[in-house]
Amino acid sequence: MGIGTHFRLAGETVEVVEFASLATGMEVVLKDGRDRLSRMSLRELLTSDRAELIDDGTGPSSVDDGDVAAVVLNRLTKD
Repeated sequence: MGIGTHFRLAGETVEVVEFASLATGMEVVLKDGRDRLSRMSLRELLTSDRAELIDDGTGPSSVDDGDVAAVVLNRLTKD
């Protein structure tokens, strides 16, 4: 998840446009289809029943032919 990630939130598509670190935790700034901005805690966004990640098809997937970098690097030996 990062800037540009899209979610369906309470039936409306929103885009993550900014992250903010506060004393109370991380917050995200979301922009809706009418360019209105709102803030929400990152935890609430990721755990809410109202929010659903919209998969844009980029990034690693379990059906990829190759392994993700973390898996390949984990296989390295000291030699």
